[in-house]
Amino acid sequence: MDKIAILYNEQTNRIKYIVDVIKDEYEIIHVHSLDEVKTLLNNSFTSLITLIIDHPSDKPYINALLKDIEERNSYMFTLPVLLLTHYTMVDEDDKFLSDVAVGMITEGESKNTVLRRIKSANKLSNSASFDDFSKMLTALPSLIYLKDKNGRYAFCSQDWHHSKYPNQSIRGLTDFDMRKSKENARIAREADLKVISSGRGSNYVIKEEDDEGIDYLQIIKEPVKNEKGEVTGIIAIVNNVTDSELLKQELRKKSITDPLTELYNRYYYEELEAEYKNKITIPITVISADCDGLKRINDKYGHAAGDKYICFARDAIQESLPEKSYLFRMGGDEFVAVIPGMKTVTGQPVPFNKYYGIYKVPRPILIGKDGKVVTVNARGPELERLLKEIYGDDSEK
Repeated sequence: MDKIAILYNEQTNRIKYIVDVIKDEYEIIHVHSLDEVKTLLNNSFTSLITLIIDHPSDKPYINALLKDIEERNSYMFTLPVLLLTHYTMVDEDDKFLSDVAVGMITEGESKNTVLRRIKSANKLSNSASFDDFSKMLTALPSLIYLKDKNGRYAFCSQDWHHSKYPNQSIRGLTDFDMRKSKENARIAREADLKVISSGRGSNYVIKEEDDEGIDYLQIIKEPVKNEKGEVTGIIAIVNNVTDSELLKQELRKKSITDPLTELYNRYYYEELEAEYKNKITIPITVISADCDGLKRINDKYGHAAGDKYICFARDAIQESLPEKSYLFRMGGDEFVAVIPGMKTVTGQPVPFNKYYGIYKVPRPILIGKDGKVVTVNARGPELERLLKEIYGDDSEK
């Protein structure tokens, strides 16, 4: 239960009144002098939510006490003060209202009115603390922002580098108003709507590109909820993850690339195979190719020449493939080409002599198993059969 302290000289009807009003909602601490209240503040300042001072005009130390509380208040902890009075003493007591003493309770007011006033005093002090706290957020390397449920920015801790309005406040603007990239504005709004509808956070990375270069930004969003659990807005943190994202992309590229030919490797082939197995129907042509005579070249000219021979095969096959084809080095002298959307093979010849004349190999590239090129509509089982038919069993080669 939250704690409220009441400072008074003696028991009066006003004290009985305020105790009866708040006793079911708060734990009450009674103090009767400046020394007692200072001891309480020294020991329990951060655990109190309000200090109620009865009839402040009859306390000669009231100004010193209010000044002491003002000095204790900070961006982290603020103690609001409410003044308790009688309607006949309002003129005497209201002169002590200040940034610390933020409101008055008049004896006889309803319970709901008093409880609302206590809550309002705490909200007011918390908002003042946030103003100081928000200034401290600018020292963090990450950008932090708040939005309402309509996607309007309420707060942003730093200048948004990719905004249309650099060095200006974006308060009240939406992503469509302030972002340079319409696509990223669309992504942001869709993510906001999911957070608002589901009540769950989201985490994604966007790419921002301008004249100064490319940035990858990680956006972590969480819903802001009221006391009823209703989503009223979104709080988010934006981290610049460019270095880690570029490293991830480089590692990804290495994992799917054959280092000799710089073609896709078997690992990526298996990824693509799984992807097309799940397609409903799509025309696809798959071609396998071996480089004949590789062992003879390795033995006669050395493995460096054999590597060149493999790269010549890559160039010859690539020149014969249409755009949007995939060419893989499966290992050794084996290649596979995947041509999505191709219903028939055009019969364009592979330019053997341009690359292989120096090696005098009679038939440098064998296309397909037993010379076969197969095209199917890539349903799952049918594609698996195709791959077995055209690529065959490694043990047979």
